[in-house]
Amino acid sequence: MGSGRRINKLMDVDMCSIWGLCTDRTRDRASTKRHRRPGVRVDGLFCLRRASCPEGTVRDQGACVESVVVNGVRIAYERTGRGRPVVLAGGTGMPPVAWELCGVREDLVRAGFEVITYAARGVAPSEAPASPYAMADMAGDLAGLMDALGLTSATVIGYSLGSFTVELLAHTRPDLVASVVLMAGAGPVTGVLDAMLAAEAELIATTGRLPAAFTRLQSLLSSLPPAVLCDDEQQTRTWLELLSAQEDLWTSADGEVGQATAAQAWLRDPHRMAALTDITVPVLVLAFEHDFYFPPRAAKISADALPQAEFTVIADAAHGGLLTHPKETSAALLAFLTRT
Repeated sequence: MGSGRRINKLMDVDMCSIWGLCTDRTRDRASTKRHRRPGVRVDGLFCLRRASCPEGTVRDQGACVESVVVNGVRIAYERTGRGRPVVLAGGTGMPPVAWELCGVREDLVRAGFEVITYAARGVAPSEAPASPYAMADMAGDLAGLMDALGLTSATVIGYSLGSFTVELLAHTRPDLVASVVLMAGAGPVTGVLDAMLAAEAELIATTGRLPAAFTRLQSLLSSLPPAVLCDDEQQTRTWLELLSAQEDLWTSADGEVGQATAAQAWLRDPHRMAALTDITVPVLVLAFEHDFYFPPRAAKISADALPQAEFTVIADAAHGGLLTHPKETSAALLAFLTRT
């Protein structure tokens, strides 16, 4: 992990424009520096210092946020807005504040929805039990959180690893789910994804974790579209510097390894694709044009297998399209929500 000075420099430059690739609305939001609270030391991208908070809350970004214990794990969450509930499940190591910084959460709130975001097990400030994890653990945590909050018939939106979580939730707790969005996480294992899964598995088996340099390279190459990687040196290096702080998003190494092993087992499950026919609620399969992990051609296979599925592709985006193309993502989500 880089020095605190490096992270503070990134935040001073414009934290939200880094997450959202300099969209106008995230730049405006960044000017308020909501994530920096006076008198609170920033240890990483977010304040992860466990200071004294009221019972039932944990500290995140220098503020005390709500939490609940489910399956023996304390899970941090935030509820915003009023209306029909929408639950957002993030990708691997993804802090819930990312939904805010890219503007998607606010777009949903403005459209009249109540939005629930949470930090999955292993992601700070939630707790990280000992690895390995299974997707049944991840989906069980989400079900427990929704039960604790009294949520039923919610739209559950999953991004990347989060889409695995909500797909399994639709199988195990259909009473909680009114509709589902599988974003950048649907489809059979492709050749590129197969190679990446094999590399991750070997690194975990031989070193006990995923080296920081590996995860930075993996995230950089998958998140940005080819045009940025090939032709925009400044943006590429900005993302590379940002990704040097990835390690601080985890509660511990167990969280990173645990989420990776859960994803490995889920994607290698030979029965996963056939089970799609059992999901009978409306589903939006949302793909990004240049996502080489879950390309549109693979995502379309899932959409075709689901009884009530819509299929949408966001042009010019890679696997990180949620952050690089937030306006297009919000538009696709809202269009689906208005129809279901």
